[in-house]
Amino acid sequence: MSEGAGGVDLRLVNRRSERSITTVRELSQAEGVSMDSDFRVKVLRLLVGILALCPIARADDPDKGSSERQMLLKEMRAAVAAIKVHETSRTEKRAADMVAEPVFRYSDQQRQIRDATIWVWTVHGRPVALMKTERYGFPEPQPHWLFNVTSVTSDTLTVKWPFNREFVSKKPGMTFRPTTSAVDAVETKSGRLVQLKNLARRFSATMIDGVNEDVKTEMRLLTTPLFRYSSEVDEIIDGAFFGFSATGTNPDAIVAIQWQGGSSAAKCEFSVTGTTTTGLRVRLDDTEVWSQPFLSGRGQEFDTWTWFFSDRAE
Repeated sequence: MSEGAGGVDLRLVNRRSERSITTVRELSQAEGVSMDSDFRVKVLRLLVGILALCPIARADDPDKGSSERQMLLKEMRAAVAAIKVHETSRTEKRAADMVAEPVFRYSDQQRQIRDATIWVWTVHGRPVALMKTERYGFPEPQPHWLFNVTSVTSDTLTVKWPFNREFVSKKPGMTFRPTTSAVDAVETKSGRLVQLKNLARRFSATMIDGVNEDVKTEMRLLTTPLFRYSSEVDEIIDGAFFGFSATGTNPDAIVAIQWQGGSSAAKCEFSVTGTTTTGLRVRLDDTEVWSQPFLSGRGQEFDTWTWFFSDRAE
């Protein structure tokens, strides 16, 4: 988009100016006034100056500054701030730290999700929990808020909400394994980001819906990582979560890619998880590496994740 000072879209200004000049030309011809080139330039300059002072809606950011959008984010932030997350290994229980800002924000008109955010909790910089907080547009008196939390740790995850609800995972949320070809991490952070994105493009995903699992939709990769991380304690040089979506920009399949190990012996590895009750199949270089069956109607709590609606955000 071409913009001038103050974020004004000059293409809109030019289109308005052209329409205005046409009107001036028609009026001048009706009055017998000559529309020579000098006169047209003066008119154009005058109109651009006037229109630049007028408020023009940004076509690529219609919700910017929306009071409703700001209010929903405030509610979601307050809701997740009250949630307590712990990772428990065989030897210790560790409190997880919530990343202060949502790592991703999206909407999903097909599912009536007006606004949604993704939040992450970490231990020593390593992600252990990923949570979707979604605001639905259902009519009253149906509940509007949905919480969807997924374990992304190899240990046990415990999540406690302030309204007397708790989830404890029953098995590792993510188990990493090597990629099919060795990829050594480069030295620079920007260079590793290029590597991570290239690795993510080697994955593909399919959403499988319907009782007979006969409705298949190819998902698209959201090229910007949902979350980037590293951990000196766990010897993770660099890593990132990438999302795959079939509806809107709602990431229902999550692929994690990281380099783990000492700097001279770090191995590139990956893991996959899902955040939906629809079936999922994920492939690396066209070979299936992870799948999830169609889970709709099979409850709200599973071995590594849970979801539920609530009539309040906190």
